[in-house]
Amino acid sequence: MNTLYLAPTVSPSDSVPTSTTALFATASDSSTMSSPLPTIHRSLTCPSAIPLPFSHPTPVFKYDDVGMSRTANHTWQEPQSTDNSGAINEKNIDVPDTSVAVVWPPWKRRDGWSGWMGDTVTADSLVWSLIIQAFSTGILDATTSLDFSTFASNQTGNTILLTVAIVRLSGHLLLLTGVSLASFLGGALVFGHLGHLFGLRRRAWLLTNVFFQIVCLTLAAIFLSPSGPAATRLGNKHDWTIIMLFAMMSGAQVAAARQASVQEIPTAPMTSSYVDLVGDRYLFVGFTHKKAGARNRRLGYVLAMITGSFIGAIMHKYAGSWAVVVVAMGFKFAVLFLMSVAPADPRKERSQSV
Repeated sequence: MNTLYLAPTVSPSDSVPTSTTALFATASDSSTMSSPLPTIHRSLTCPSAIPLPFSHPTPVFKYDDVGMSRTANHTWQEPQSTDNSGAINEKNIDVPDTSVAVVWPPWKRRDGWSGWMGDTVTADSLVWSLIIQAFSTGILDATTSLDFSTFASNQTGNTILLTVAIVRLSGHLLLLTGVSLASFLGGALVFGHLGHLFGLRRRAWLLTNVFFQIVCLTLAAIFLSPSGPAATRLGNKHDWTIIMLFAMMSGAQVAAARQASVQEIPTAPMTSSYVDLVGDRYLFVGFTHKKAGARNRRLGYVLAMITGSFIGAIMHKYAGSWAVVVVAMGFKFAVLFLMSVAPADPRKERSQSV
C-alpha cells in the first residue's frame, strides 16, 4: 500500500523561491513499511517565512489537495494603514504642502509667460513693494504740497482745502484741489473695479498698475522739465495737468494697495494708520514676537512716509521738482522688479485648479 506524506518544514537559509515545491515519498512494496518514518528527500520552502516589507501584502496559503496537485490561494492581504496624519486634505486648500518660489526667468517655466503672468502672488511678498510705494508717495506729496499748495494722495486734506477754496472763492486753489480730488477718485474707481475683474493679486494686473504709475510719472517729468512744454510748467496756465497725473497715479496705487490683503500699508492715508499703530495691542512687544507682524508693518509704513517726506522736501529745495519725480520713478521700477519675482500663492493656485 502506497502512502502520501507532506513535510512543510521551513528553511530560512534558502533564497526566496518563485513557486512552492514539495516532494512525495512513496513506499514501493510492503517491506518498506517496517520503517517508522518515510524518507524525505527535500523540504517545502514557504515564502511567508521570509520577512516582508511593511507595505508588501503578507500571503496566507490555503492548501487543497486534489489528486496530486496543490493550489495556493492568495486571498488575504495585510490591512492598509489608516494613519492619514501626514496627508494633505485636498478640501482644505488653505494649507500649502510645499514651499513655493517663483521660477525666474519666466521663459524657463513649464507653463511659460502665460503661467508667470497668471500667478496670484502672496500677500506677504507685497509688503516691501508697498513700503517702497509709501516711501515714493512721501517724496511726491512733499513736492506737490510745496508746488501746488495741495496734495496728490492725501485726499482728506484736499477735501478740507476744497471747501475752504469754495468759501474764499480762490479760483486757482479751487481748480488744483478739485482736479486732484476728481483725478484721484477716477483712478481709484477705474483701477479698483478692473482689479476685481482681472484678479486683485494677479501678477499681470499688479505689473500693469505699476506700469501705469510709471507712465504718469514719465509724463509729469516731461511737463516739469526745463525742456518740456512751456504751458505745463509750474505757475503757467496748464500746470494743473501735473497734479492731475500725480493724483491719477495715486488713486491707482492706493486702490491696488487696499486690495492686496495687506491692510496695514495703504500707501497714502496716515490718520487711520497712526490710530491703528498706537492702539495696537502688541505695540510694546519685541520685533520678533509672533504677534508683532501687523505692528511691524504699520510702523514700517509710517516711517517710510515720514522719511520719504523729509527726503522729498530736501530734494525739492536743492534739486527742484523735476529731479524729485525722476527719483520717485526709480523707486517705481524697483517695485516693478519685486512684483516680477514675487512667489505665487499655492492656496490660490490650488483653488483655481480644483
